[in-house]
Amino acid sequence: MKIKWALNELKKLNGDPLPLSGQVDLTKSLKDRNTSIIDAEPLLMDGILVVENTDEFLVDLNLSISLTLPSARSLEPVKVDLRIPFSETYLAAGTVVDAEKYGNDEIVVELESDTLDLQKPLEDVVLAAIPTQVFTNEELENGDMPRGSDWKVVSEDAYGTGVRERLSEEEDPRFAALKGFFSEENE
Repeated sequence: MKIKWALNELKKLNGDPLPLSGQVDLTKSLKDRNTSIIDAEPLLMDGILVVENTDEFLVDLNLSISLTLPSARSLEPVKVDLRIPFSETYLAAGTVVDAEKYGNDEIVVELESDTLDLQKPLEDVVLAAIPTQVFTNEELENGDMPRGSDWKVVSEDAYGTGVRERLSEEEDPRFAALKGFFSEENE
């Protein structure tokens, strides 16, 4: 599927929307930009590209992609399905921007050349949507954490609860000498 156009080519649409439905293989570029990605299926796109003015190009897409990422606990491969909305407005170089026309949530990008290339913006939105932690179904179901002979991994909740309980039950001996440091008697 085509994701790069000359602006002159798009201006010939005369306001008619250009349907963008199909798939694009971004596997190599995604893996190059994020080495934790084990594999990626082709990106599925469904949406439109509209030339609103002769210098204004609106791209509105629904994206879906399946990535294979390592589990945060075991490094086992985990398939993650992502559904990502994508809506950006592109302006031809030198276009005067009316700030009131666009809302605070709208992404407006000024093009540096006479070409609209969606490769990098599509990669950026996919990379930004990758979750920080993924787990296999088994890891989610049983909650077992990795352990060794002298160590074990604990969840953030268990760690936080254990630390709070320990600190409330006993004072840290390293701070015992400072206990009376700020008392009113020393003033």
